[in-house]
Amino acid sequence: MAANPEPDAAWHTDPFGRHEARWWNGAKWTEKVRDGEQTGIDPPGIAVAPQGIPLNEPASPIPGRRMIRLFGRRLPGAMLLSSVALVAVIVLVIVVVAVLI
Repeated sequence: MAANPEPDAAWHTDPFGRHEARWWNGAKWTEKVRDGEQTGIDPPGIAVAPQGIPLNEPASPIPGRRMIRLFGRRLPGAMLLSSVALVAVIVLVIVVVAVLI
């Protein structure tokens, strides 16, 4: 007697996840499927669990492609220049408004 006997032939939850149930003939999955009371034919595929995208690690780059830098090495200098320009514009506006009043 086998230690882990195969389940009897019956409708079981579809291991491929495409239908509610799939017919197990006692030895293997068949093409017979069922959704509610409606039956049909769908050849079995490879039972692979869906895999999500891991959110705790960076995506792997596409082979043969160069990574695009969103922020280059010049970012601190550009931020400083932008800040100085903004302050200059604010001072200019204040001076113009003071002269006109």
